[in-house]
Amino acid sequence: MGYVAQHNRPYVIKHVLEDPRFKEKELARKMGLVSMLSVPMSVKERVIGVLNCYTSFPHDFSETEKNLFNTLANQAAVAIYNTELMVRTKVIQEELEARKLVERAKDVLIRRRNMTGEQAYRWIQKRSMDSRKSMREVAEAVLLSEEI
Repeated sequence: MGYVAQHNRPYVIKHVLEDPRFKEKELARKMGLVSMLSVPMSVKERVIGVLNCYTSFPHDFSETEKNLFNTLANQAAVAIYNTELMVRTKVIQEELEARKLVERAKDVLIRRRNMTGEQAYRWIQKRSMDSRKSMREVAEAVLLSEEI
C-alpha cells in the first residue's frame, strides 16, 4: 500500500507471499490471501488512501477489472474529499456563529457594565475558563440574561 500511495499508481501482485514489496505475509497466510490489486484513491493528484482487492486464489486481473477498480477508488476518493470539505465548511460556519455571539455579548457588556471592548472580551474569556464552558456558551448566557 505504501508503494501505491507513494507512486500514485496501481500495483498488481499475483502471489502476495512471493512479492518482496508485500509486507503483511503472515496476515496473508492466516487470511488465505493470494492475489492483490491495489489502487490509489486520488483527488487532484493527491493520494488520500489506497483501495485493495484480494483473491483467495491466483488471479490475473484483467484490464476491465483494473479499470473498474480504479474508477471505484476514484469515486470513493471524491466522496471522501467532498465530505471532508463539507465538514470543514460546517466547522467554519460554527466558528463564525460563535464569533458573532461573542461580539453581541461584548456589546451587551459594554452597554451594561461600561466596559471597553477589550475588557468585555477578557470578561467572557475569564468566565469561560473559570466555568470550563466555551466562550460561545458564556456569550449565549450573557445574551439570554439580556432578554430577561
